[in-house]
Amino acid sequence: MKAAVELYVNSIIMVMLVTCCVFYISSGMRNAQARNFHSTTLAKIEASAGSEKVIQDSIDEAEEKGYTLHVSPTCIYEDKKYYYVELIYKYSIPFLGTMRESKIEGYAR
Repeated sequence: MKAAVELYVNSIIMVMLVTCCVFYISSGMRNAQARNFHSTTLAKIEASAGSEKVIQDSIDEAEEKGYTLHVSPTCIYEDKKYYYVELIYKYSIPFLGTMRESKIEGYAR
């Protein structure tokens, strides 16, 4: 009887540990996807020399993926235009009940 109780307790603990690990890994993957999207957006804006169509397409694509993308021109030098690109995404771990917004910032030249 003692072995059966120990088996059930150990099984429940293992399931809880595996579930925590799965949620942690999946939230890490969501972070990596957001960072990948941000770097791809920076590359698109740089390759298009700040085309308004590319910027609007990137904003629309971000909304489809559940992100919020802000692109604002920043004039550091008179002859060159820089773009401040900010991506806001939701970071959550459902098992722990935490949810917050994270932000990735960068500049496109």
